[in-house]
Amino acid sequence: MRSLLATFFILSVMMTELFAQTYPLVTLQDIQRVPDSLFGVSDPPSVIQGDTVRVRGVIMVRPVVDPATDRRRIIAAGGRWHTYLMDENRNVFGGIALLQHDTSIANHNTFFDLVDTAQVVEFTGVVNEFSTTTQFDILVNPAVPVNVISQLTQRPAPLELQITDFMENGQLKLTGEQYEGMYVVIRNVISSDRNTSNGTFKINDGQGNSMFMYDQSGYFTTRAHRLTGLTTYQAPNDGSAIQYIRGVIQSRADGYYITPMYPGDIMISATPPNVTNIRRDAPTVSPNQAVVITSRVIDLDGFVTSAKLHYSTSASQNFVINMTRTVADSNIFQATIPGINSDSSIISYYVVATDNDNRVAVNPTDTVRSKYFYLVLNRPLTIKDIQYSPFGGNFGGYTSYKVSVTGVVTSDTSDIPGFGSTALRVHIQDGAGPWSGIQINGATALNLRRGDNVTVSGTVIEDFSYTRIDTITQIIVNSSNNPLPDALEVTTRTIGTQPSGTLNAEQYEGVLIKYKNVTVTDDNADGNSGTTNNFGEIFVADTSGINTRVELQDGNHKYHNLWDSTFTSNPGLVRIIQGSTVTELAGVLYFSFSNYKLTPRKDDDFNGLATDVSENYTVSGYALNQNYPNPFNPATTISYSLKTAGHAKIDVYNTLGQLVTTLVDFEQTPGEYKVIFDASKLASGLYMYQMTVDNFVITKKMILIK
Repeated sequence: MRSLLATFFILSVMMTELFAQTYPLVTLQDIQRVPDSLFGVSDPPSVIQGDTVRVRGVIMVRPVVDPATDRRRIIAAGGRWHTYLMDENRNVFGGIALLQHDTSIANHNTFFDLVDTAQVVEFTGVVNEFSTTTQFDILVNPAVPVNVISQLTQRPAPLELQITDFMENGQLKLTGEQYEGMYVVIRNVISSDRNTSNGTFKINDGQGNSMFMYDQSGYFTTRAHRLTGLTTYQAPNDGSAIQYIRGVIQSRADGYYITPMYPGDIMISATPPNVTNIRRDAPTVSPNQAVVITSRVIDLDGFVTSAKLHYSTSASQNFVINMTRTVADSNIFQATIPGINSDSSIISYYVVATDNDNRVAVNPTDTVRSKYFYLVLNRPLTIKDIQYSPFGGNFGGYTSYKVSVTGVVTSDTSDIPGFGSTALRVHIQDGAGPWSGIQINGATALNLRRGDNVTVSGTVIEDFSYTRIDTITQIIVNSSNNPLPDALEVTTRTIGTQPSGTLNAEQYEGVLIKYKNVTVTDDNADGNSGTTNNFGEIFVADTSGINTRVELQDGNHKYHNLWDSTFTSNPGLVRIIQGSTVTELAGVLYFSFSNYKLTPRKDDDFNGLATDVSENYTVSGYALNQNYPNPFNPATTISYSLKTAGHAKIDVYNTLGQLVTTLVDFEQTPGEYKVIFDASKLASGLYMYQMTVDNFVITKKMILIK
């Protein structure tokens, strides 16, 4: 190990002399500092976003465990190398995430994987913004080797902070941005919201303020990037007293995260009972049916003195029942909720346990938004029953239970084939209202097609805040070629950029919805226009003026926002630009990476797209040009021009004079415009298209031949 690093040190000094003055040297503060006028008010991107620069700092964590013997990544970032760089003097705005996206052998000459903790190094790369976090992407084209300046005896000590530096009175503080990417320590907090599937949890100060612990390090996770053999980590029980937690600060749309990096970054001083495996004996419950609730309760540093089941009915009646130990296993406690003679009643419940030190554990910790519940039903189970979450959390009443439900396929694998590591997605829906759609997983689902009426049997899971039916045991195709439910019209304000579990957005998860008369307000929701930090997501807004995300990468259509620069040479693709307008934009509402996002399926989900807008020259009059191509199959382009600002409307009619669709219905500035008419759902024949703006009306004919 030492000989390898010594060789690396010599090579990096020799090679970086060739590149030393190619790009300007900046400080971490030059990258991260928020202008005084915006500090604490907003979280703008870096003032040098998109620039290629050199930057120096101290390596806070190795990219890999050991370059010579164990090349597993410590900080998970897919196939990328990842580390954190910090100001040696610990000045604020003095930290940043560093990534090398292309780690193929051809790019190993950056020597990124060989850097070690406490080295003072100089990197060359591009300043980018991922969601709300600034990051530094190492330059690989051309590859510039890391320059090792010196080796410290240890990395800088963490900054001593409190949760109130990031949240106060339950409200996030944007002044916390000054610590983004920096190594900090927070002491004397209480854990909650334990997630055994990934190892995350929250830390709380007892005054309503909290932060998330993020499991990005392989030493502190139970996911696939866990450094098996090097860690025994499990998330602390809810209510554990944490003496301290050290880690790097990240900012997200839903709050601040602290990422422990090395063993010893979390110290637990005392633990309450561990309350887990809360189950009911029946997935579906009928009127007058009693339900047995069981839970595993263990105290690791003492013994359990009591466990109580708290439950409530729809009639707002609250009850507390003492749970008793079972004979077969003394760590399993149980209690019975009496039957309720009321169809569609909601019975909610949670468990409270106390140990010999009077430490109390509650599962779930949030007994307002995340209570367990079930429905009393005198009818078959529906998708709405599975998805319904009345309290504001993500979890429905059937999460982790086996169910059977019937619906019509609204998107198949030809609609949303996924992109990169994003999975194929199949959705079914029963009806067209809120809570009516859900994703189904499994190999047998891949053979389904739009319009199939199916009965699906499987287990309901909550996967990264998105509900799915997984572990499919059976899919029965009852019939095919059924009509799909109409896309439900919602406003962009309804979905917005709200966090996971927000009820007015959560109710449309997995549902076929549409926005009307939207404008593209940002053609790259995560970075600069074009390929910089581009994940195929755009912002759109309707007349409400509220932005919401649209995911372009996952669908099977020709529209893109230039996440791949090679798309410009493909004439069959259409670029979405800022200012583009769409009369009707449909798709399935998805959730990932802390954001709700509409996912259009195929071309016909973009109805009345006007793009390639040109406004920087004089237009002599109003004009509606002949569509091209004509005849066409199935899509054609209609261009038009406006001499003054006005409300432009373009309608399409059949030969009976019946309105087929409206392509444009917007207030528009002077200029030339193009709109794409997709007629894939229409029969061959003659159609008329008519433009109306102010008192100007003109009509032309077009022919669809299939």
